[in-house]
Amino acid sequence: MLKIDTLDNRPVSEEIHRKLTKSIKHSNANAVVFSDFRHGIFNRMSIPSLMEAIPANAFRVADSQVASRWGNITEFEDFDLITPNERESRFALADQDSTIGGLSRLLHDVTNCNNLILKLGERGIFCSTNAKKYKDLYFSINSFATNVVDAVGAGDALLAYATLGMLTTNSLFIAGILGSIAAACECECDGNIPIRPENVLAKIDAIERTTKYNPVGN
Repeated sequence: MLKIDTLDNRPVSEEIHRKLTKSIKHSNANAVVFSDFRHGIFNRMSIPSLMEAIPANAFRVADSQVASRWGNITEFEDFDLITPNERESRFALADQDSTIGGLSRLLHDVTNCNNLILKLGERGIFCSTNAKKYKDLYFSINSFATNVVDAVGAGDALLAYATLGMLTTNSLFIAGILGSIAAACECECDGNIPIRPENVLAKIDAIERTTKYNPVGN
């Protein structure tokens, strides 16, 4: 297989940057997600003004990638939710030695994020929060994938469903579980395809059957 890469990673023009900033500033969306592949939109000069343009009532989410390019999650400060992976986090913090818990705490300190979902690949995710209601809460969720075919897009699926979970429930527990289930659905498909609600519901049904889940009173 031959990969031909024709990407141009130079910063976008000032005109495009102004259009992006204006679009964000006047957005009526419940959440604004910055997913950073470093293909020209996000850089040290553009990030501050793009963050400043986010409406005050919008839920702020950031993700960054180092799989085929490089990003730096620590440049996204004061966000409601960030979803980096372990490799990216260690890369950004120049930290190869900390435990997952220590790495999580350092990410909170550096980014001042409210909620963190640290992606650990086949080991699942590690969640932690600085929210006043659950100060210093942290927990792990194992992967729900049972037949991994292609992991491409799993992080994006997690990001999307975790964001929706936080918006509708304000619960990192629920957001983490929903995001993990969506990621598992993506891993069990060939190619990066959209994960629809019916896919997540089917996976939940399968998990309930496997665990012999029985709601109280039934």
